[in-house]
Amino acid sequence: MGLSGAYVAIAEDVDGDLQNPAAPAMRPFFSTEYFDYWLGLGLTFPGRLASIDFFNSGSRTGFRGASDEPVFVTPALNLQWGTLGIGLTLEIQNYTVQRGAIPGAMELGAASSLDAVLTTVHVQCANSFFDGQLVLGAGLRYLNMDLDAAAGNDRTSTLFGTSGSGLELGAVWRPNLRPFRLGLAFRSPIDTQPTFSRTLLPTPEGDILLGDESNPLFLPERVSAPWDVNVGTAVQLGRRPLNPLSQTIDSVAERARLTFRLRQLERDEERERRLAAAQSAAEREAVEKELSAAELQDSERLRRAFDDARRALALSSAQVERFYVLLTASMVISGPVKDGVGVESFLNQVVNRSGGQIVYSPRLGVESEVWGDRLKLRGGSYLEPSRFATSHSRLHGTLGGDVRLFGWNVFGLWPDDYVWQLGGSLDVAARYFSWGVSLGGWYPRHARGESL
Repeated sequence: MGLSGAYVAIAEDVDGDLQNPAAPAMRPFFSTEYFDYWLGLGLTFPGRLASIDFFNSGSRTGFRGASDEPVFVTPALNLQWGTLGIGLTLEIQNYTVQRGAIPGAMELGAASSLDAVLTTVHVQCANSFFDGQLVLGAGLRYLNMDLDAAAGNDRTSTLFGTSGSGLELGAVWRPNLRPFRLGLAFRSPIDTQPTFSRTLLPTPEGDILLGDESNPLFLPERVSAPWDVNVGTAVQLGRRPLNPLSQTIDSVAERARLTFRLRQLERDEERERRLAAAQSAAEREAVEKELSAAELQDSERLRRAFDDARRALALSSAQVERFYVLLTASMVISGPVKDGVGVESFLNQVVNRSGGQIVYSPRLGVESEVWGDRLKLRGGSYLEPSRFATSHSRLHGTLGGDVRLFGWNVFGLWPDDYVWQLGGSLDVAARYFSWGVSLGGWYPRHARGESL
């Protein structure tokens, strides 16, 4: 949000998963272990919907009968093994459609609330090639909407559900030691298929109604998500490298590993020769004891070599030039949807056609670490096209930042050197306001002069 969504060419950490399916295999310079992981939890809180035009439809967004504001929750997890990465991200949106008695809602009796829950699941797999210079990814986007009714006794029931899936493809080109990147992502359209409870079936006219004639609630036949293409670039100014050569603990300690393996082969040959020449069980036992002790010493040397490599790479990451200016730009092109209305139209029970044509959204962002190893700030702007004929495009301004907190291993569940960060972001436009918070890891984890 802080970079106005111009992130398709950066695509690092779990933040990149929603922008580019190649993100799960993107390794930043401070990722040196063969296995690595990234966690994130994002919360976005729109401003008071009664006073803003959240969907850019040309009118205020207050929903019929709603007393709760929606909250968008986005948990994410990336797992990496060498050049391979797997990502899982959930986008959860919960809208309260109506409160109060809802006649004919369900077998539970008169429901006290009716919620529309939109969930999008992204499962992605990616791999890097040519020493990390090309990263390709593919994934599945699964969209589901449930209409849930809740009674006063806390029992809930799903009256209507609809789901469908689509394909995601992504790529990042990051030439080594060059200060730029290029990114590309594509998502195919989704048209969901509905399922109904036995008390909720289409009318002879084909409408799906909940309630009686005096207070009907029209439900959608399906949910559609358009195809979109996201293409962008990033350029980094300053001495901090954007695409440094990839180094891992295994590569730094490769000489020690080869030396250990060579000594193992020599020891095996020596064991075979000396055991064949031994004249008694005592001599054979002495040979085994001597060679086992030598192997134990070699194993200890190898372990120390890996510890030294880990320490050296951590120190190298900590000593990287902190100041930089990152410039990002992207263009998102979204396709049309046939006979569609927006989420707001459904929630307000007013037909306002949406998605009738292809739209374009240019985005620009800038980021810098303004306080070395303590504070990052970012900002940007993007043009939000309207999907409605009743409105027009509007310009947004965004701000964001991350502040370093403290080290904590979460009672031993995280690494001992893990350092946490708190992030925040704002998105402001005409008739619009939204803000978000995030909690994650601060990288690199060590400042200059800290023990490693």
